[in-house]
Amino acid sequence: MDNEEKVLNRVLYRRIKATFKHVKITNSGEKQVRKVVNDLVTGKKKVNITHKGEYYAVCCPCCNDTNFKCYINHMYGKDDEFGRPQHHLVHCFKAGCPLEAGERVALDQVKEMLCGYKLVDLSKAQIQPGKEVDVDAIRAAWPGKVIRVDKLPATHEAVAYLEGERGFSVERLGRFYNVHWVESSERYFHTEKIVIPIYHNKKMVGWQLRPPFDCDWKKSRIPKYYTAPGTPKSKIFYNLGNAEKYQTGVVMEGVTDVWRLGPQGVCTLGARMSTAQLTLFAKRFKHWAGVLLADADYKEKEPEAYAKMVEGAKELNSRIKGGFAICELPHGDPGSLDRSFLRSLIVEQAKEQGITINWKRRQTWQEEK
Repeated sequence: MDNEEKVLNRVLYRRIKATFKHVKITNSGEKQVRKVVNDLVTGKKKVNITHKGEYYAVCCPCCNDTNFKCYINHMYGKDDEFGRPQHHLVHCFKAGCPLEAGERVALDQVKEMLCGYKLVDLSKAQIQPGKEVDVDAIRAAWPGKVIRVDKLPATHEAVAYLEGERGFSVERLGRFYNVHWVESSERYFHTEKIVIPIYHNKKMVGWQLRPPFDCDWKKSRIPKYYTAPGTPKSKIFYNLGNAEKYQTGVVMEGVTDVWRLGPQGVCTLGARMSTAQLTLFAKRFKHWAGVLLADADYKEKEPEAYAKMVEGAKELNSRIKGGFAICELPHGDPGSLDRSFLRSLIVEQAKEQGITINWKRRQTWQEEK
């Protein structure tokens, strides 16, 4: 059975393959979960997508991408519940690409390539029934033979990078975040990487790999992070199991941001907070307080994603008892700054918004030292 027979939108997949030649399928067979809701900020009806489902990845036509950074959703071109064609369901994850920023000229370029000259009417494509992802049923296995980072010798390259270059304690990363090192694997690109397990409800549902060095990632063919296929990133937060023990939860972008801030931090594992993540945070922090801590250049680099984050933050502010503050760094990202500086900045900026930050636990738990 070839890929065309397995995909959810055969018409779109066929058109993408004819245009781009090479296509990779992600979230294979997963249907999109959506419903119409009232926007708590504007009061208007909107489509709420809690899981985006199957994607078709290609090399982006709007930049010099060669690593399949452009993701086209299987619902691309289909009319939404209000009769509007969904030509916005495409995104490039290469920094600096106009499609990453959602620029109209880039969206129109993709639309012209896939729908121009009336080559095909994507709105009439039949969508095959897909499967709905049950996060609680997902179980991930380690990517190979692993050893916890605090058990590595002091001269190991992972220790040199994490402690020497980044200033993290490998003892803390090992004990509290269960960070490991991949000694060997059946897949060569998994070997000799730092592996960061991702848990949901105390079960490992995925992981991220990271090389033990830094470079110009925009020019590198090696990804900065590689996420295990099937990891339900849009439905969970990294470190939520620890953060929900405290009176304030801080939403950030990446895992190193969490490591720097401490146990109260969670990360979205990407530049955006999905509707499912928003709902999850509102549920777990219903009686407490929350914070969005954005990178200094986030608004400039990811204007569309930033706008969505702010919209989500405003909704959370109306849904959780202690309120939800939007805090911005003057420079850098949380992972590169000092913990005491981050916490002082959050307290100060949240206070200006009428929100009180408390770093204490809700009840007696084993606390990170």
